[in-house]
Amino acid sequence: MKLEPAYTSVGKIFEYRPMFFIPKYQRAYAWEAESVEDFIKDLNNCFERRKSHTPVNHFFGGVLCVRYAVAGAVNQNEYEIIDGQQRISTFTLLMSCLIKIYKELLEEAKNLGDADNEFILEGRIKALSERFIEFKQEVQRKVNSIEVMKLSRVDHPFYKELIREKNPSPERDSHKKINRAYEMLLKAVRDIISSSKLEEKMDDIEIIQNIIDNDFTILYMVTDSKEDAFRLFQVINDRGTNLTVGDLLKAKNLEILEGFGDYQDSCERFWDDILADSPSNTANYLNWIYESYKGKRAKQDELFDVLLDGFLPEHKKHKMGEFTHSESKQVYQTVKNIREDIFKCRQLKEGQWLHEVKQPITNWDITRLSILLKELDHTLSIPLFLAASQLDHKKFSAIVQMVEKVFFRYKIICNQHATSLKKIYQEESFAIRNNPISYDLSSLRKKLQKLVKEKASDVVFKNALGTLEYKVSGGSNKPLKYFLMTIEYYCQWYQSEAKGTPSCIDKSRIYDFAGTSIEHIYPQKADSKDESLEPLINTLGNLTILDPAQNSIASNSPFEAKKELFQKSSVELTRNIGLKQAWTKQEIENHKNMLINIALKVFSP
Repeated sequence: MKLEPAYTSVGKIFEYRPMFFIPKYQRAYAWEAESVEDFIKDLNNCFERRKSHTPVNHFFGGVLCVRYAVAGAVNQNEYEIIDGQQRISTFTLLMSCLIKIYKELLEEAKNLGDADNEFILEGRIKALSERFIEFKQEVQRKVNSIEVMKLSRVDHPFYKELIREKNPSPERDSHKKINRAYEMLLKAVRDIISSSKLEEKMDDIEIIQNIIDNDFTILYMVTDSKEDAFRLFQVINDRGTNLTVGDLLKAKNLEILEGFGDYQDSCERFWDDILADSPSNTANYLNWIYESYKGKRAKQDELFDVLLDGFLPEHKKHKMGEFTHSESKQVYQTVKNIREDIFKCRQLKEGQWLHEVKQPITNWDITRLSILLKELDHTLSIPLFLAASQLDHKKFSAIVQMVEKVFFRYKIICNQHATSLKKIYQEESFAIRNNPISYDLSSLRKKLQKLVKEKASDVVFKNALGTLEYKVSGGSNKPLKYFLMTIEYYCQWYQSEAKGTPSCIDKSRIYDFAGTSIEHIYPQKADSKDESLEPLINTLGNLTILDPAQNSIASNSPFEAKKELFQKSSVELTRNIGLKQAWTKQEIENHKNMLINIALKVFSP
């Protein structure tokens, strides 16, 4: 492998109109705010040293490129950035900030009628733009505008508009990072040139230019071998140093598809979609997908290798030189499937239904999934729902409701360890993936029933519910609100002899979770206190639900004043309370027992 390393300044590599671009297997822009802050600290330090006539070099590490001659142009090359994208991109963002401020100073010079500085500023803007933004190039007697830096396919349109001050809207995580870096750099330069005098501002920006041209240094390595590109990339970023697992999977995927152009191009677009989220979200999604297919969790310290072997086992044949068109087609289909599952992960993370809405499924059924994943935060179940998306909408809904009820009973109320639940989810995910057509819901139901019987029996569940209280501070009341709302949905079924499978009789009544309030029947701050009821204020038997408007009206009024309001409520539980003659210690006990009795029948798979 022939390399031409050179220890040089950043400015030098932009001196002869280079054309940098990011290869398809590279990740998108990834610098977090902390990295940009460190960059700005280095800039400030070099600036202060130059101001005090003691310049100092700051080394930014290596930049590795593959060089390609531009056909038809004399001494003109393109450079594929194998390593160093983040630094080079940030340098160009900084220079675009300088150009922007120079343009502002140009307007200031025009307003002052300062023709000399106006001429100088125009020259500086032109020179910097041609070095760092775009320049004119003649190829075979045709002159074209050539961009100095092209980011990845998904980032470049945003980057291009941003550095040309067109105020683009970020559409993905990498866009937000580019935009944040640009704004931080722009603010940093404005802070540096805080003088009120035009000439002093111009001098200070010129110092920043000198820093780029002389003080910011890199080890610049160039090779002419395209074949070495993937190998260099992986050697430099061995096992994910500074790269996410998703980035490495993308690189490996595109490496093994080298020579299969159509499949490689399609997979590049798939990976752009897959990696659109923050790295932490993408890692979660990939883990959920792997678990959904394989029925087990990937070990964190082996994540790349496990996911690579699990998703792209064809890479082994590629290494042995046995990779064929058939394998490339399978790789393409696998990545396409991952992309589709990533979309589902995003939907599930937001509690969105994965099927077309059609009978007998109603909006009430759909809210069960949203409440389970968004309000109760049971993301542990997402791999199961990914697998269950292969089933029809009725089976999917049945699984949601089974999981919802058991999770609340087993984990939230009885506080049992989630490992046993997770094991069941993994087994059933694997079973569904293996044969979705013949999958029988009774398998999941029997396992959940067995788990409830062993770890969250009626006795354990009943005792735990008896201690459920409204938290005044230091905790969430979401589980309590969920419990009361769910009991309300099944109240009519319970009152009509509770026969057969528990069901919500009137699914047209859907209470907004965020908009529903927990009501203290005996008020929290009673004007006229009843000492026998004061200790019971936050207990389960003294609680019901109301819509927020009713709750504010009820406020701290005594029960006698609330009765009429309760009787007009759409909530069955609350209407029944309004029929009581008085609200006593015994009524609180009766109400608690009724809620628990309904729960024992409802919260079962």
